[in-house]
Amino acid sequence: MVSCRGRAVVLACFVCVSLRGLLAQPVNATAEPSPETSAKQLVRGPSDALSPGEAEFIRQRKEVVLASLGRLNISSTADSVPHIALLGSGGGQRAAVALLGSLQQMGQDDLLDTLLYIGGVSGSTWTMALLYSDPQWSVNKVFSSQGVHGDIPWWSPVNLIVPGPYWWLKTKSKDEDFSLSEVWGVLTSYLFMKHMDQRLLSAEASRDSTNPYPVYSAIEKECFNTNTTDAVWFEFTPHEAGFPELGHFVSTAYLGSGFEGGELKERKPEMDMVQLLGIVGSALAHEDSIAEMVPSWMNMSTAGRPTAVKDHLRIYFTLNILLELLKSGIKDVTDLAKVEELQKRASDILLEEVPLHTMTKEEQVEELQRKNLALVASVQTWVAEMNIGLQKNAVTELMEVVLPLLIKWQWGTTENFLYAVKDSEVPDCLQSRVLNLIDGGIAINMPYEPFLGKKRDVDLLIAPEFSAGEMFETLTLARDYAAAVGKPFPVIHEQDQLQR
Repeated sequence: MVSCRGRAVVLACFVCVSLRGLLAQPVNATAEPSPETSAKQLVRGPSDALSPGEAEFIRQRKEVVLASLGRLNISSTADSVPHIALLGSGGGQRAAVALLGSLQQMGQDDLLDTLLYIGGVSGSTWTMALLYSDPQWSVNKVFSSQGVHGDIPWWSPVNLIVPGPYWWLKTKSKDEDFSLSEVWGVLTSYLFMKHMDQRLLSAEASRDSTNPYPVYSAIEKECFNTNTTDAVWFEFTPHEAGFPELGHFVSTAYLGSGFEGGELKERKPEMDMVQLLGIVGSALAHEDSIAEMVPSWMNMSTAGRPTAVKDHLRIYFTLNILLELLKSGIKDVTDLAKVEELQKRASDILLEEVPLHTMTKEEQVEELQRKNLALVASVQTWVAEMNIGLQKNAVTELMEVVLPLLIKWQWGTTENFLYAVKDSEVPDCLQSRVLNLIDGGIAINMPYEPFLGKKRDVDLLIAPEFSAGEMFETLTLARDYAAAVGKPFPVIHEQDQLQR
């Protein structure tokens, strides 16, 4: 490991990992898909090369980095510009705010232009999306949240007309692959960040090299659950999205379109940034993360815990998220009290103790299904008791759309561009029509994966750790992951961790 030196030391709590000398020389890029190319060429791979669009951006960005190093009196040449990537960890709002503060400090110290890349996972991606909504953010250095109707109730007449959260959800709910990620994306964008960003990531492909190149990371749920290491991580960039370990990518503008055998079958709209944030920040999408929050009466061994327990927890926690979204748009004290009353009803149902350990499996399922119905009924009763008006109509429509998704527990569903591709390297977990993309922080709470290996030839990873867990957990997980996929990673000694 290499310590941070010089002016970068002001960023404190960063883990800087030097990769110089560990990686091979970068390989040449292959042809970038263009609107004129055949549909089959929209899918690229297997390849460990940069897309031509990213390669050209990086060539231009290196000129910016070289000039920046000169201002800092750091000697370099056009052929030896260091590849530096800043990584943002997960950690919800804490990570979003901390990354924002770190970038602000780097801006004050004239270090932003030393960065070639910025990578994010989970909470840090909220800040990335907010910043990149300004094509000149690293020059303007305006690090503040510019809300879009953030102070207006989401069910108000304004949001029934403008592209606010109600309008957005109502429109997206008609999509075939509508999932809970869209609901979570609205909560993330509107409630947390006060910014409903409906631009497309692919639109950034036409930008110049003013800002570092952004890379967003997620994981594929089915491959993660089956421990299919080389198909777990998924990256989104302005030019391409796909599986870096497999080397299979699709043009970002076509991610979500229907493919079969590498051929485009149905062109569908590209996901916007609200949907993207719903995917990359969807920690609740993984059942085990919910299972960790079980009340004491459900505290049985994993082997003894029926699937119905997870179903019950799914419904409770997602309803709670929806109620938080409702509360965000309610100013009236009386109406707010009604929502809080519903939250208490739901909580009472969850905490009502049931002696599962004395029941047969069939009895356990029957009892938990009863509690599920009680949760849903409590919401339906509450909606029925609401006064007639815009708010009731909005809430009713929202619940009608979301409640079925709770049963299916459908998150991050998007068309699989590798569906029916005849390639022995495509694993079984990617054989279905859809992908299930979820929060990458569930695997490793730092986006190391896109920056390991020769593809991006990164020399220095600056990794601010904003996780709630052990300080060096993400670092050791990344080391173990690199070993599993055969990529170089600096040696980490346990004694070094104890001394820091």
